[in-house]
Parts: sequence; structure tokens; C-alpha cells
Amino acid sequence: MMLDTNNGPRPLLKKTPQDLAHVVKVGELRPAPRPAHSPLTSARSRRHVAECWHVIFAPDETRFAWLCGTSRVLIVPWNRFKNCLLSLDNTDDEGNEIKGQVVSIDAGSPVNSAGFGSGTPESQLAHPPQRQYWTRFDFSNKELVFATGHVNGRVRIWDVYTGCKLLELMDHTQAVRDLAFAPDGSLRLVSASLDRTIKVWDLRDDGNMFKTLKGHSNEIFWCCWSPNAQLLASAGIGKSILVWDMVTYSLARTLTGHHHNVSACEFSPDGAILASSSWDTRVILWDPYTGVELRELCHQYPPPRPIFASGANGSWVRGVAYARNGGQTATISDDGLIRFWNLLEPEVDPSAIAQGDEEMVCCTFSPSGRVFAVGTKESRVSFYLAPRVVFSLKHLARMAVRRQVLATPNIDQLLLPAPLKTYLKYQDWV
Repeated sequence: MMLDTNNGPRPLLKKTPQDLAHVVKVGELRPAPRPAHSPLTSARSRRHVAECWHVIFAPDETRFAWLCGTSRVLIVPWNRFKNCLLSLDNTDDEGNEIKGQVVSIDAGSPVNSAGFGSGTPESQLAHPPQRQYWTRFDFSNKELVFATGHVNGRVRIWDVYTGCKLLELMDHTQAVRDLAFAPDGSLRLVSASLDRTIKVWDLRDDGNMFKTLKGHSNEIFWCCWSPNAQLLASAGIGKSILVWDMVTYSLARTLTGHHHNVSACEFSPDGAILASSSWDTRVILWDPYTGVELRELCHQYPPPRPIFASGANGSWVRGVAYARNGGQTATISDDGLIRFWNLLEPEVDPSAIAQGDEEMVCCTFSPSGRVFAVGTKESRVSFYLAPRVVFSLKHLARMAVRRQVLATPNIDQLLLPAPLKTYLKYQDWV
């Protein structure tokens, strides 16, 4: 519990933990203990280890990237059929052996961030580039590509299969805290930095940096693409989330409503919702096209007043992730709980919980949504089996419509009854 001097102790859940379902841990990764005489015990190196705050699945769910040290990254095979590390089970559903090997990357300098990307042949792109010159690399023929962001401001591109460095991208002046590849196969890479800028790189053009997005007044910690690659959200030190139009590369709108720093953000699978987590004990679900606040997920009851939410409240929400089904999110918090939320239920409490490791700082769902991965400051990773939820055909139809009718204002142009428009805008969840 956390003590509010005006309102008394605040419970972390409205129900008791015994009344909620509990999820099961299905695997973990732990770094080898460091010798006492290791140079990594210096204060500077410990700080760099603590800043390796990313857990990443490959888009095809065959690999998992583990930032397991200051400058070391392991790309670990993942069994997408059994939802576990390949080292735990190397067979598919029919009993056939799955082969895979661990790829070790010595990144050369402390790593802050990483990300997988995949390319689409240029002939299959909606807007293929019209270049009249030769490029050194053809990433469009690679199934996967891997990028790391570094304390020194560099971005490095690696061969996923060999661990060899392919490119080094230089333009940031401070640490790169997040990386994200566009999900449309265009191989556009965005990097968010403590230098308060976002850079956009084109790997089809040998990593050319062609846009710099400026708008943040403080350090940037997080960035994420919408599923259609038309929007980008970014956040960090400060109470606002910036939404960028990635067709014109301009600021579309600013979302304000948090009372403390924003720790992470992620779009729903249909792109209709943006979830943001904050140190103010809340997750806010936004309409990214209008800036309207649709819903809050609270981690203290009742939610603390702004003066307490903006300080050390004991329930800083460190991360939020969306599952593939579009109706389920999960969060991690400094109170030590992992919460799974069923957004189609009216309950204010999560539908399931788990007791997490100490100092959880990052999280993500696997692409299938079956496994939830959580990382800690000390480079530990735990995997949890997400609760199985069967959503209604009505909800699945809403997601299909929103994937086609992208912007919320376009819903008003459809010849549909008003209640159905309200449902499609997620103003009515059930």
C-alpha cells in the first residue's frame, strides 16, 4: 500500500488478489553472475546495464532479443508453436524438430535499445521508391534485420543470422533510448534520443537519415508506430504524448492528461487506440486521431489526486503492451504486480495478475499474444502465459472495420446508425 496523507492508505486493487486469476510463469532468462573483481561493478557500468530496458520478439516470432549486458545482445530462438524458448522444447505441433541457434552480438559499446525489422520487396510496396542510383545493401530481401541504439548516440544494423555488423548510423548527439521499424515493410527506422529529437532512417537507401522530428522539450524515452505506419507516437520526460503524421513527417497533435512522466506507449492492433503508461499510476487509452481520452486503467484505488500522482506514489506504471486480440492489455508497475486487463469487461480491476520480479522496467506481448515478456533493470527476463480470452464476433468485426476505416473522423461519414458509430469509435466498449 501507499500512504496518501489526506486520504489514508490506498489499495492497489479494488478486489483482493485472491479474487483474481493468476498467470503462470513459463520461462526465464538470467544473466550469469558477475565476478566481484569484474570491471562491470563500476558505478558507470552498472548505470549502463540498468539502461538496457527492452524486450523484443521478432515479427515472425522465431527469435527473441535479450539485452543481457552492457554491450552484449543474444538473439535466442523461440518456439512459436509451443510459446516457449526453443531450448525448452524444440518440436512443433506435429513433433517435427525445429532448428535454431543462439546468435551473440558484441555491440562494441553500451546498448540502450534494440528492435527487429523485416523488409518487403520494393515491387510489392504501395509506394515503391524511385531511385536512379546504386545502393550497397538490399535489405528488402532479408527476412529479418536487427538494430541497436547506443549510449554514444550511434545506431548499428546487424545481420540477425551471423551477428555481423552491416551499418553504423550517426547523427544523434546523446543516447538512443528507443528504436522502431515501420510495420509496413518499408524498412524505415525511427530512433528516439535523449537529445530530444527523433530521426527517421531509410535502410533501403543504405541507412540515409532523411528526417528529423523536433517537438519534445525534454528527453525522449519511447516511440511506436501505428500498425498502418501512418502515425508515430513518442513520449518521455514530461506529461504529454506527441503523435506524428508519418506521411508528411509533421506533428499531428499532442495528447495531454497525465500528471507525471510518460513511461511507454503502444497502439492497438487496429490502430484505433493509443495506450500510454505513466508514473502517475495510470494508463490512459486515447483516440490518436482526435486526442480524446477514452478510458483509464488505474493502479491505485481511488486514483491519487494530481499533487500525489505527480510525485513518488509507489505505483509508477513502467510499461504497457497490447495483445494481438485487441481487447487485452498488460501493465507492469513499481508495486510489483503484473496486471492483465480485459478491456471488454466493465470491471475496474484487472482480470488476472502475477507477482513480478523486482525493478521491472519493460514488457511486451509475443506477436501471437500468447506470451507476455517482462524485463528488469538487472537484465533478467521472465515469460508469462497470457490468459486465454475469446472475444465476441462483434469486437472482431469492429477491429476489421477500423483497419480499413483508419481515422476516427471517417467513421462519421459512414451511413450507419449512431450507436454503431459510437461502438466503432470505442466510445462504447461492449
